[in-house]
Amino acid sequence: MKGAVPRARAEIHRVVRKILEPLLSQGLITRALDAPLGPGAMAQWLVQRGLEVWGVDRDLAQSDEADPRIIRVNGDVNEALPCPDAFFDLVVSLEGIEHLENPFQFFREVARVTRPGGWLVLSTPNICNLEERLNFLFRGCFYRVIPREERERYGSGFDHQNLLTFAEIKQLLLWHHFQPLGWYRDAQKWRQLFWLWPIGLGVWLYGVCQPAARKEKYALWDSLSGPILFGGNTLIVLARRQQPKAQSQ
Repeated sequence: MKGAVPRARAEIHRVVRKILEPLLSQGLITRALDAPLGPGAMAQWLVQRGLEVWGVDRDLAQSDEADPRIIRVNGDVNEALPCPDAFFDLVVSLEGIEHLENPFQFFREVARVTRPGGWLVLSTPNICNLEERLNFLFRGCFYRVIPREERERYGSGFDHQNLLTFAEIKQLLLWHHFQPLGWYRDAQKWRQLFWLWPIGLGVWLYGVCQPAARKEKYALWDSLSGPILFGGNTLIVLARRQQPKAQSQ
């Protein structure tokens, strides 16, 4: 066994391992899901830490070199996950949601398979950092238009077809009873910080001067935080599954 090679950038795996280390050290996690599994590098790290690890992907051939202890399950993460309800202490999804046709369905399924009190670690491109906000101002879009011919040739999900802002991610988390505990950057973009800090300062001052109700409405304290406004290429969030409140009759 050669071992799985990460497809996501090394700094993403480094930050995620740092986030998870305290939870693992306290023995709070025993069973984890990696979806989509991809090559299986994160699942392999988790299984080597003594966890029972499942991985779901529609292309399991790409994880053939991963640790054989990983329970690999064929499945499309756009659809129902082939996993029991409230089964996992941890769900990890790295650089996957932006490739999906239906992130709402994915969040519903993640919420279903995560036990109350369990954790979710999700990463996706940060399209809300200052550089990307300026790109949107001039281009009018966050990413290229993907030609139909490319989609027909390579299939749905081969590229970033469904990028989400941090606000949309937070909204999906809250709707599905996940409480965000922290936002993280993969790495500091020093050129962005050096060249754009005056604009960033103006954006920050605008935000802090807004009324409290507006700050709450647009989650401005999150939007103005370092990991988001001056974040790197990737935004990483740690969230915890809450117990849904019983609906009144």
